[in-house]
Amino acid sequence: MFKEKDVVQFNENHKWCGCLGIIDEVKEYEDGTVRYMIGVPTPGSIKEKVSTAYIFVSSTENALEYIGTAVLA
Repeated sequence: MFKEKDVVQFNENHKWCGCLGIIDEVKEYEDGTVRYMIGVPTPGSIKEKVSTAYIFVSSTENALEYIGTAVLA
């Protein structure tokens, strides 16, 4: 199970395959399923700088690979 501030990469089981993100929230349900909210930085225009897309992934999807823990998040 991943925890908040973990850096993960989406694998081939997800449409965001190859993207890196930081787990922002972990929610565990009574049935044992875990749902992760992952912040993925997305490029914007120069005025907008960088925005963040929040992607929800269930533990049952097997769509994440652990990279490390974010130091500055």
